[in-house]
Amino acid sequence: MKKMIIVVVVLVLIAGGAGGFAFMQYSSANQAQAELEKLQEIQQKFDALVKESESQQASISSLIDKAQQFDAVKEALSNGVLLQDLETILKAQQAQTPERILSLGALRLVVKGKNDPSTLEAYDRALQMVDIDNKLASICAAQAGMMAAGKKVEMLSECRKRQDAMAGGAPAGTPAPAGPANAPAAAPAAQ
Repeated sequence: MKKMIIVVVVLVLIAGGAGGFAFMQYSSANQAQAELEKLQEIQQKFDALVKESESQQASISSLIDKAQQFDAVKEALSNGVLLQDLETILKAQQAQTPERILSLGALRLVVKGKNDPSTLEAYDRALQMVDIDNKLASICAAQAGMMAAGKKVEMLSECRKRQDAMAGGAPAGTPAPAGPANAPAAAPAAQ
């Protein structure tokens, strides 16, 4: 009987040890599986970043090409001869258009840089020549007409402001408040 008890105890100890060993192996396998899943997620993120960086490299190389082209144009125009010719033509011409004045501003920006006061003056003069308030009123009227005719049109934000101002009791001829794009044009007119 003593032998039987010893055999049973030994078998129980062996079974317990084997069970404990199996549980530890199962736990480490689950932990390894979780780590493997995390590594797979990281690998997917890494692959996405590699693809994104490749596309950005293409964008960067095209930007570098454009910068080199711009530098070449700026260098070629830096002597100011073309700028002087264009200014002479615009002064002699009776019908100056906003597009020509914008071209002058763009050329001044390339040749003289953003700190040249004549650059800002050219852009400001072009804005004044466009008479944006009258054109905006026409655009808003056309959009309102299209909506009244049953067409679904997304109203410009400035047109919505004009409609709200009219609904709020402002006179129909009151222009919309000047936005940031219109602000430079209004300042010189007040002087």
